[in-house]
Amino acid sequence: MTTAQDLVDFTHDALRDKQFVAAIQREPYIHMKTDDGKIIVQKQVGGVGVLLDGILRKTSGLMVAMASGDADKEFIDSQGRVKVPPGKDLYTLKRIFSTKKEMDRFYYGFANQTLWPLCHGVFVKPIFRASWWRTYVKMNRRFANAILQEIKGKDAFVWVNDYHLALVPKMLRDKRPSLSIGIFWHIPWPTLEIFRICPWRHEILEGMLGADFIGFHRSFHVENFIDCLREEMGVIVESEPRSVLYKKRLTKISHLPSGIDIDEIDAALTNAGRIDRRILEEDLGVSISSKYLIVGVDRIDYTKGLIERFRILDRFFEKYPQYQKQVTYVSIGVPSRVPIPAYKAYNSRVRKLVTRINNTYRKNGWQPIHFIDHGVDREKLFEYYRLADVGLVTPLDDGMNLVAKEFVISAQADKGMLVLSRFAGAAKDLYASILINPYDTEASVDALRDALIMKPEEKLRRNAEMRRVLEDDNIYRWGIEFIRNTTTENLTHKFL
Repeated sequence: MTTAQDLVDFTHDALRDKQFVAAIQREPYIHMKTDDGKIIVQKQVGGVGVLLDGILRKTSGLMVAMASGDADKEFIDSQGRVKVPPGKDLYTLKRIFSTKKEMDRFYYGFANQTLWPLCHGVFVKPIFRASWWRTYVKMNRRFANAILQEIKGKDAFVWVNDYHLALVPKMLRDKRPSLSIGIFWHIPWPTLEIFRICPWRHEILEGMLGADFIGFHRSFHVENFIDCLREEMGVIVESEPRSVLYKKRLTKISHLPSGIDIDEIDAALTNAGRIDRRILEEDLGVSISSKYLIVGVDRIDYTKGLIERFRILDRFFEKYPQYQKQVTYVSIGVPSRVPIPAYKAYNSRVRKLVTRINNTYRKNGWQPIHFIDHGVDREKLFEYYRLADVGLVTPLDDGMNLVAKEFVISAQADKGMLVLSRFAGAAKDLYASILINPYDTEASVDALRDALIMKPEEKLRRNAEMRRVLEDDNIYRWGIEFIRNTTTENLTHKFL
């Protein structure tokens, strides 16, 4: 298994005197004021920020990200920087600030009402507004300028992340042609037939082609992206390595599924000591007396398949009434992007469906679903996964889905079983889970029952296979591969 030290050693060899810079929209540490005037630090629970935080903790360097806390300005120096994590000071976070209007147009507008639905095949129509696009360009320019301000005249490796910052690679390349620039696109890439409706498709593609390397989680996202490049940009496509030639510059493109930090999870569970269901009552106010516990953790987002998941549970209790009072589902659904009308409406639909199901089946103090609508510390999630008999992960379209991988490592190997949508990017790695089509309610209901009645030895076999895969392709190997692909294709290292 690739270790943190392997990443440190490889980074030292590959980058040498280059400064390590990672750019991401959402900062991993947020300074917030409480109602009583105190200031607390909130740590991001999931997503891309967790991956980059895990890598930068080991390699130092600089992260450039947007400020989101109302006390963020109180902890930065004159250049907008702060050492993180608080009290450990392992790397530097440079915060970029924005106005509410800029966030409304950049983040809630173009990023999440244009690009997000455009890239996810969930039948939500993207919205195209020129004012959103202009602000998207403006904010990408602000990121690029902040990076250039930090590296000054030094050589650097710049790791750009996700759909919020598609234009940054070209903006950097135009100013500093010699930089090593990579971009990882963490969400799906749509087919040509879908992407071609975007009025700014050429600018987005050209912005990304400023990178030396473009990474996706899955191979079909790579092929979709290359189809779009062929149609829109007239690139020359090379097979070995997979790359495109555009304006005399070669950009490598590959699928590189992200891994997780298995050591972090194992250590957190060891440090937690004894774990039993009482923590659910202490932490969440949920008392579980049923035989089986099912857990799900998601942002409340239409791509996560929550409506479909609750319909599966509804039909499950109808089809197999013997499991009423025997099964409880704890859903940790963190509100997301609530200013966006589609999210607000989806949130309302989810809550109404949960209420209806609970009203239908509730009896003698038992209710089938406990819906927790606030964030939970990441380490606590590992403990909840440890208690679960089933982890239910049902996205309708997903670049990867790290929750699924974290569940596998956290769960008791002879008890917990993952039921996973085949539309999650993680499904290709976690093929030993029980895979479902969440649109197929009836088959998913039977799959859920299979997970509950599966023999411990079968769970052991499946979980051992999934753990082996996750150990082979963990977060540190992902980091090494991304750096290697971005810096030089000829660099070899004893750990690869």
